[in-house]
Amino acid sequence: MANGLKGEVPFKACEADWTLVLDFNALCAMETELGITADMVGERLAGSAATIRSVFRIGLAAKHGEMTDLEAGRLIGDIGIKEAAELLAKALKLAFPEAAKSAGGKDPATPRRGK
Repeated sequence: MANGLKGEVPFKACEADWTLVLDFNALCAMETELGITADMVGERLAGSAATIRSVFRIGLAAKHGEMTDLEAGRLIGDIGIKEAAELLAKALKLAFPEAAKSAGGKDPATPRRGK
């Protein structure tokens, strides 16, 4: 069962149950792989589908092991990018409330319109 206090957000995609986890290890992976620090997350996720896909992949690793961006993209394709962004925003708010606040109180993973 997903634990919201640990930034765990459950969802269903491709006829399976998944848990997105944005914990300390995920934050470290985002810094190492993508060059994103906690205070940059909202800004970087807001305008980039590729970044959403990569952070989604990183967030799945804690509960589901390593996967590729293409595999994470298939899950996003099943649920839709808006739902994926909302899941990331929820996990980020639960795990790193201070990082979510640095995004100006907006949902940090909500894609901008027209981009």
